[in-house]
Formats: sequence, structure tokens, C-alpha cells
Amino acid sequence: MNAPAPAAGVRLVSLTSWSFTSEPDSGIGFGDLAQYLATTDGKTPRDAEELRLRLPVSAPASPSDHQREALDRMAGGAVALPQRLETGERTVAFHRGPLTARPARELPKPAATRLESSGEALIYLEKYGVFDTAYAAAFTAGRTLALADAEFRSALLEFRSTARSAVRRLASHPELAGRAVAARQLTAPLSFEAFDRLLLDGDGTRFARAVNQAGPQLRAGLHRTATARRPRTVSGVRALLSQPSVATLLTQAAGDEFRTVTDWLDRLRRLEMLGFEHLVPDSRMLPAESIRFAYVDPCWVRAAVDGALSIGVGHALDADLNQLATTGGPVPACAVLIRSDLVPNWPQAIVTAYADTTVIEPLRSTVYGTDIRLLLYPQVIDRFELAEPPRGICFGIGEVGTLQLRRISGDRIGYPVEGAAGEFPPENSFDRFDRFRRFLRPNDPDNPTDPDVLNVYGPGDPLVPALSQAHDVQQLSSAQFALQMINAPQAQTFSYRP
Repeated sequence: MNAPAPAAGVRLVSLTSWSFTSEPDSGIGFGDLAQYLATTDGKTPRDAEELRLRLPVSAPASPSDHQREALDRMAGGAVALPQRLETGERTVAFHRGPLTARPARELPKPAATRLESSGEALIYLEKYGVFDTAYAAAFTAGRTLALADAEFRSALLEFRSTARSAVRRLASHPELAGRAVAARQLTAPLSFEAFDRLLLDGDGTRFARAVNQAGPQLRAGLHRTATARRPRTVSGVRALLSQPSVATLLTQAAGDEFRTVTDWLDRLRRLEMLGFEHLVPDSRMLPAESIRFAYVDPCWVRAAVDGALSIGVGHALDADLNQLATTGGPVPACAVLIRSDLVPNWPQAIVTAYADTTVIEPLRSTVYGTDIRLLLYPQVIDRFELAEPPRGICFGIGEVGTLQLRRISGDRIGYPVEGAAGEFPPENSFDRFDRFRRFLRPNDPDNPTDPDVLNVYGPGDPLVPALSQAHDVQQLSSAQFALQMINAPQAQTFSYRP
């Protein structure tokens, strides 16, 4: 080798001699668990439909129209629940949370720009006489969370009070909207503002003149007449609120209270305060040792935000001012849910999501309970990789009972051999863990039925000659053997191609 050593250095492994300690099997390892998430038997990939967040149902051979509608909604991630109407009648309704198995249906454009009650969010399926309660439940969830948070309630009411005062000032003095003014000028009482100007104008001479003239003017019966103000109308106020400069002034006037409100709503958009039952309404949708992929319905999130902003609304102006707080952070586009022993046992597992070749960072990653992990992404991903955290250089048989052969020549030395050719021993009719038993021998001569030591180059059926044959070479060198025995961190990739 004539090439210079790389600047980062070279890692060398020597197996001239070594010692080892036998430890009891700790159970199923990372590779087995990750592989089970993706396959049914270690080889057969799970059907893409099985990996969607939906309730598994068995469809009848010839479904009726009613059954077909129910199956279609459940295929989208809904569940059927009993419902009692206001009239006392009992029926069935469809319900789901913000996570769907497929992109949510686009809703017709509403007459209003916001929801003001949960009743407005009910979807009535007239043909079948049942309701879809998804958005009504979202509105109620947002409203309930807002009512339960004293800090948010207080900030929301204070924000509206401050913004009301400011918008009324702007409506009465429209000239203020056309020039740069401080937030204090929109919220301070007019008498305070007038007195401040009186003190500052002309270095106080105007104030002195006003004091000197006050007595004679009062004795003469002179007084200032109030200037007639134009009446405020709803359309005029709404036209004022539609101006970007006015919206900026109002949010500045509200200050800390407005930031508290928008920060809280951003957390709601990231589904932070919702209980797990809102995300997965039926536990059968996410069974033990499973991974599920889902879309996030932006209309559901919007309904929850409308519900949170609905508390304390006294009149139309309050509702209009709520619009200032609705332009917040991004809404997640998709989600990954993992329910597995991987979550508590490998908390540092590396998850990487891609859209094409671009790595997508999660908006949120959290754990529910002990074994459920949720990841939310700002855009729809098409590849997801779950990898074992690196632990330095480890040697031995992989947790799935085989070795991953590595290239020993060419310009890709050390890279795994792709495909079935890279699995050693090759697949046969035996269980995969039994394949390696022929390379083991008993450590205790008195117990020959319990082989527990790897036969590297001893009598019987040693490992090194078999590896040499797999690589079609006469004899592996010690370095080449060490390369084959490196037990690298394992990874499982999930890909989606529409």
C-alpha cells in the first residue's frame, strides 16, 4: 500500500490472542425486534396496508353500500363508536383523531372562516343517517384543554382586552394606522396621552400657557366642544383588521400575552397536550411490537385550535381578534408510531426520515408510557430508518443468528455483501439459529450436548475454513477473519413508493 494514511487515522484490529466472558442470553435483541416490525417471519415483508394506522377489519365477500361506506371510513383510520343524540336516541358514529391512514378528505369551503361551536363541526352522512364526529371531537378537545390551563385562559382574555382597546383607538383615529406609532399609543388612556403631549410640546411652554389661560376661559364661560367621531361598524373594524400593518400593531400592543397564546397554540398544533387516546382511539390500531405510519389531518388541528380560542368570546370583535393568533407554527404532515420493547431498551436508537434523499428532522419526538414512541414530521416522508445505536467495535454472531459477510478485496473492503449472498451460513431448511450450531463445540467435555463455544479453527467443523469457502479463497488471514466477525449496529429501513 503506497497511499498515505488518512488524516483521521486508521483503526486496526488484532486477534492474535483474546479472552472472553460468557454471559447469559439477554433475550431477543435489537435486530430481531426491528426485523419483526418489518416482516412476518424474518423474510416476508409486511404488506404496506398493514403498516397504516387503522383498525384491522375483515370485510365481507359482498359488502352492502352501508358496509362499504363503513369499511371505507375505517380504512381511513376511523372507528365506529356508540352515540347518544340530544333527542335521547342511540346510534353509531364514526370517530378518529388527528392521525389518519390516508390523506384526509378535503372539506368544502365553509361560509365562515372559523368554527364557533362543536355542533358546527359535526359531519352528517345523510344517506346513512349517522355522524362523523372527528372535527367536533377536535373542537371539544381544544376547548377542554384551554379551559383546564389557567395561564392560557388569563393570557387569552388579556390579549383580547388589550387588542380591543387598540383596535377601537385605531377605528376612532384612522390616521394612526397610516403612520408608525408605538404600541403604548394604542393602549394608554387618551387623557394620559394628551397630558404627555402637553408637557412635552415646546419644552413645557404649552403647558404653562394652558394653565395661565384656564382661569380666564372658565370665567368667560368658554369650553372646548368634543369633536364628532365617526361611528364604528363591524365591516369597518374587519377591514381595519385585514390590514397587515394593523395586525402587527395589535400583536405588539398585546406583547407578552400574545406570545403566551401563540406559543400554547403551537404546542397544540404539535399535538403535545393531547392524550394518547386522542391519537389512537382504539388500541388494536397499534398492537404490541408494531410500527404504524400515518398522515396528520390539518383540518382536525385547525378545529382543535378553534376550540381553544372559543373560550371567553363575548362578541364578534373577540372572534375576529382570534384570527391574529391562528397564524402560528407549522402543522405536522405525517407521523410514525412505534410500540415495541425497542423503545425502553434502546432509548438512544437512531431514527432517520427521508423525503427522497433529503433528511427530514422531526417536529416532535416523544414517548407515551414506556413502550410507545411518536415522531411527527413537517412533510410527508418516503423512507424511515431505525438503527441500533453504535457501541464501538463488537465481535460475534449477529442477533438474528447469522454473520453479515463483508468484502475482503477491491475498493470496497469492509462493505457488506449485498443480498442473500451476504448472509452466512446460507439459508437452508433449518431454523436460522440452528445454522450456526455446527460451528459450536461444548466447553464442558462432560456435557457434549450443550455446545457453547465458537469453534474457530479446531477439530470438527471450524468456522474459518467455512468462511474461506464462502469468499472463494484458500485461507482467510487473521485480519480478514476479524473483519468478518465485526458485529456492526443493525438497521431496519421502511420505504414507501406510491
